Amino acid sequence: MKRKISLMTVPAAVLAVLATLAGCGSSAEKTATVGQKSNPTAEQNQMNPQPRDKVQQGGKMTWALNGVIVNFNLSQLDGLTQDAYWVIAPMLPSMFLFDARGTPRYDPDYLSGEPQLTPGPPQVVKYELNPKAVWFDGTPITAADFIAQWKALNGKNPAFHIVSSNGYDHIKSVTQGTNPFEVIVTFATPYADWKSLYTGDDPLYPAATNTNPDVFNTGWKNTMLTSAGPFRLASYDATAKTYTLVPNEKWWGNKPKLDQIIFRVIDPDAQPTAMANGEIDLMDVGPSADEYNRVKSLPGVDIRVAGGPNFSHITFNGQSAMLKDAQVRQAIAMAIDRAAIAKAELSQLPVKPVALGNHIFMENQAGYQDNSAVVAYNPDKARQMLDAAGWTVQGDKRVKNGQTLALNLVIPGGAATSRSIAELIQNMLAQVNVSVSINTVPIDNFFDKYITPGQFDLTVFAWMGTPFPVSSSESIYRRPVGDKIQQNYARIGSDELDRVFDDAVQELDPQTAISLANQADTLIWQEVHSVTTYQRPDIWAVKSGLANIGAYGFASIGYEDIGWVELPNGK
Repeated sequence: MKRKISLMTVPAAVLAVLATLAGCGSSAEKTATVGQKSNPTAEQNQMNPQPRDKVQQGGKMTWALNGVIVNFNLSQLDGLTQDAYWVIAPMLPSMFLFDARGTPRYDPDYLSGEPQLTPGPPQVVKYELNPKAVWFDGTPITAADFIAQWKALNGKNPAFHIVSSNGYDHIKSVTQGTNPFEVIVTFATPYADWKSLYTGDDPLYPAATNTNPDVFNTGWKNTMLTSAGPFRLASYDATAKTYTLVPNEKWWGNKPKLDQIIFRVIDPDAQPTAMANGEIDLMDVGPSADEYNRVKSLPGVDIRVAGGPNFSHITFNGQSAMLKDAQVRQAIAMAIDRAAIAKAELSQLPVKPVALGNHIFMENQAGYQDNSAVVAYNPDKARQMLDAAGWTVQGDKRVKNGQTLALNLVIPGGAATSRSIAELIQNMLAQVNVSVSINTVPIDNFFDKYITPGQFDLTVFAWMGTPFPVSSSESIYRRPVGDKIQQNYARIGSDELDRVFDDAVQELDPQTAISLANQADTLIWQEVHSVTTYQRPDIWAVKSGLANIGAYGFASIGYEDIGWVELPNGK
């Protein structure tokens, strides 16, 4: 699965999750320079890594969010957003952690040792759980939680409105071993990315909330029902739009360094002012040149940059009356100059402004190749294709059977970069006589009221990645079954694409899996499910004294290790 983020600051296929190592940095660990114009490699990040004994005990950190959390269940269709993930990650179990190179290791807070893999057939994985691990009410974390999560997420019960069945639909059974702390997962078909299960974007939830579909779908709305991580939710102030996390007193691992993590929802355009005024301690600058220019010279603020696994794109709604025809979608895509968008949005940032030509692999990843030739920028050909599809030019518009080819482009409010990209698209499509209306909607309801139910023709947002580029992409591009769209907001797919993904996620040879993934990406371009624009820059503005946080890129965040090297006044 990938996390979605609206292009509020203009916002995956490759990495996220939670690491407790303070040393998640790399040789690139220094504040970015304005003149830098080469993109960081996949293993480079900037988090000011410090050992725990160098981090002061106490204080608070205020982290800017773009929007409120609709559902604290990351596995529920409306739940998996980037903002929600940042808040929820320090409160729930994840079986694996990832370093700056994306290398997984088991989390000793939840597992007693490395899970045992039997390649099979059948493929079997045995987990030994840490008996100290408990939910907030004192209930031990056991095989029952793993079993319930598999049953909720394997896609067999449509009453569970899941964001994805990736991986769980490959499992034949999940059973208790010789005791409640031994979990046996048996796969019906091979699954190369088995370490993506019960991890990161897909954390473990308690059996009590994964058994009843009503609780699964709505029980986590606007609240955390429990915690089993280093932090817990202490309060939510609906007026101030702040989520306050405090150390979980039932936590059995390393004591968190911070007394509070405060997540504060602020319109993206207002975040630089909040940083300048000392109201927040870190913010995701992302690809916003305006925000970057406003924060890059602030005293006591670092600009931290990484080569993240995240990308911006334009999604087409295949169920829209205007876009059901794949030929029309191809023509629209050909009229959009993706390289010009990348240059316009990224040229003032410390990254190289290049268009991204792949939906699965990022430009700095092994396996990347540009598969976008089928819809390469060609406005003359776009006009010809639209003519051939029956959309003839009348005046400055295109008309067919008395209907005008007019597209509804939906963006969130309070996001200058979203508006900038939308206006670029609007101007480009006007050159081929296609009308585009930009519909700005409330940022807090952008996904649940507009994108998820398909109330758009075109939209722009970003996917935030995981350590598993192939399997995490599957739920975005797999053909929907009825109203079970998972993360396929375009509602576009094909049986052939599904078969290629099936082969790719079962393939244990990395090079063969890469080849299959690029076959899948080529089909995605041909269908024009979406067009990628650029790899989303992972740029953060962070108070200089903060350690073990910033541009994590392909790494994980160890929330209990975040803290102040030098505690600032008032913290």
